[in-house]
Amino acid sequence: MQFAHLSPQVAASIGVEMTEFAEARKVAALLAAVAEPTRLRVLWQLAKGPEHVGALADAIGIFMVNMSHHLGVMKQAGVLEDEKDGRRVIYKLRADVFTPGTTPDVLGILTLGQFRIVLRTKPESPPVSPGEKTKRKAAKK
Repeated sequence: MQFAHLSPQVAASIGVEMTEFAEARKVAALLAAVAEPTRLRVLWQLAKGPEHVGALADAIGIFMVNMSHHLGVMKQAGVLEDEKDGRRVIYKLRADVFTPGTTPDVLGILTLGQFRIVLRTKPESPPVSPGEKTKRKAAKK
C-alpha cells in the first residue's frame, strides 16, 4: 500500500508514520541502485579501493559507456562519490555507506539505511533448502 498521497493529518489518524515511509523510500532507492548483477560486481571491486571508469570496465568486462551508466545510477542514489584526476574520473564508495572489513574474509560492509550488506573476499554459496538438494541431485543424473 502506498500512502504518499495522504495528508499528514489523515496519515496520523490511520497510524501511518510519514517519516518512516519517507525513510523506506530512501532505502528502497538505495537497494534498487545496487540490486543489479553488474552493479553488485562493481561494488565488490570498489570495496577493494577506488578505481577509474576504464579500470572498472576492464575488471567487470563491459564497455566503458555501460560502466559509466551503472556508476551514474549508484552515484545518484548516494552510494558512490567521484573525483577528477586529470582526464580520469575516480569512483569510490562513500564513507557514510561503506565500512572497510576488519577481518581477512570481509572486504567491508555496505550500510543502506537499516540494511547491512557484507562483502566477503570469497563468494559464499547461497543457502540451499532441503528440496533444492533433491532437485540438484536429479538434475545431475
